[in-house]
Amino acid sequence: MKKSSEVTQTTAVQTAAPEYGITALASALEVLNAVGEHPGLRARQLAELTGLTKSKVFRIVRTLEQSGYVTLDEGHACTLGSGAYLLGKRAEQQWSLSRAATPILDTLAELTRENVHLVVRQGLHSLVVDVRVSPQPIRMFAQVGRVGPLHAGGTPKVLLAYAPEAVLEAVLSEPLSQYTGATPKGSGDLQPMLERIRRDGYHLAISDLDEDTFSIAAPVRDVQGQVIAALSVAGPLMRLTDDKRLDFVRLVVQQAQRLSGALGYRTNAQQS
Repeated sequence: MKKSSEVTQTTAVQTAAPEYGITALASALEVLNAVGEHPGLRARQLAELTGLTKSKVFRIVRTLEQSGYVTLDEGHACTLGSGAYLLGKRAEQQWSLSRAATPILDTLAELTRENVHLVVRQGLHSLVVDVRVSPQPIRMFAQVGRVGPLHAGGTPKVLLAYAPEAVLEAVLSEPLSQYTGATPKGSGDLQPMLERIRRDGYHLAISDLDEDTFSIAAPVRDVQGQVIAALSVAGPLMRLTDDKRLDFVRLVVQQAQRLSGALGYRTNAQQS
């Protein structure tokens, strides 16, 4: 748990201008953008367009081809590949999610006065894509871009509960990192929690990722009914009274359902 001064200091560090960059990566992104804007060009034409040397563009294009981000036809003309398409679709999904979530995060933060997190699964990890920070002087650390595990915390376990079986097997095939004494120690601890999440439609995590904290999370579904994110309210455990717990569960589930509806999800009752 961090006090407001610590959060402010962290933010100042994050927003400082970077002192260095990766020139080769910048060049590759420039070429990739050029292919996206001008499909069908060859290395020589891409070099003229970007101002890079032909040999450098050729090496970049070959590397992007190996990664699936561009394809080359028989005449070596470049177009975007499946890797670029999938990356774009993921970006589209996350941007759509963030736009739809903005008023819901604002509402939940105003009603609870605690941190509010919007989290997605990225492979075998959780990723915070949006936050609202509590106005109270004592609050949890919150940071967009924070990467975490899937077996500890409120939103991570919700994401794991609805993840494909292969993801669950991959998480359980490795020793589970222990963050506190309350962190699940193995499948014997974790599996019943995941079953309860699927049954109840929410999860209350207490001090299993950060000491003396709570997190109440619920799933967010897309138009196909797939769980693509989790929404949570989190804060210091000392503020979680019995009345607040009941109220926060109701609010989180309600607002997660509202966000799901904004993304096009309809229950059977809504469809009929």
